Amino acid sequence: EVLLVATGSQGEPGAALHRLAADSHPDVNLSAGDHVIFSTKTIPGNEEQVVRLVNAFRARGIKVTLADESDIPLHASGHPCEEELRQMYQWTKPRLAIPVHGEAKHMRANASLAGEAGVPHQLVGQNGDLFDLVASRIDKGEVVTGRLWYDEGSRKLVPVR
Repeated sequence: EVLLVATGSQGEPGAALHRLAADSHPDVNLSAGDHVIFSTKTIPGNEEQVVRLVNAFRARGIKVTLADESDIPLHASGHPCEEELRQMYQWTKPRLAIPVHGEAKHMRANASLAGEAGVPHQLVGQNGDLFDLVASRIDKGEVVTGRLWYDEGSRKLVPVR
């Protein structure tokens, strides 16, 4: 069995759940009988997008459980507390943790907590860092981020100043 944590529970176009519902995710395919659990409650104003997303899953025979409709206590804040992060790492037993999204001090604290919870490897990056994960090694590179424009002469993305 596989557990996948995916973004886009509010129906955001381009997010992982949107691509999974449309069967257009480049790396993961869901099939009839799979189960998608929305652990977040629908934010007011997003109801239409969430209903479309849920209907797309259900039309493909994928079971959907919504925090809004479940007797099971699924919903939590979008930001876990320290003990919840520790539990997640202990339950899932990943070999590598790469905290993303947040201030540098929070990502470093998350990586430290992962190590304390038994995760053997942690990587902390910043916007634009690129980690190439292969079986025998991990390489770190960079990509250009922020506001960009395409320079046809050099055929490169260039930061807008």
